[in-house]
Amino acid sequence: MSSGVIVLVDPWSKAAECDRAIEQVADPERRMVLQSLRSLWIALCSSLSRPDDHDRTGNLSAIAQIHTELMAVCRSGMH
Repeated sequence: MSSGVIVLVDPWSKAAECDRAIEQVADPERRMVLQSLRSLWIALCSSLSRPDDHDRTGNLSAIAQIHTELMAVCRSGMH
């Protein structure tokens, strides 16, 4: 992906996706990982609302990729 591409990520929807997955995952360790990921998305929501902290927007793409990979792994642990 080129550096000129803007990644549109809705941190609130990602946090909600984590909530849904937490309810369905049976493995306690995977639940903890999802809870941490959810907390990260919520923290990002707060930081993005502050005008002095726009440097974090560059991290959204990397975090979204991690989110996608974790969701794929956690789906295998859902009951």
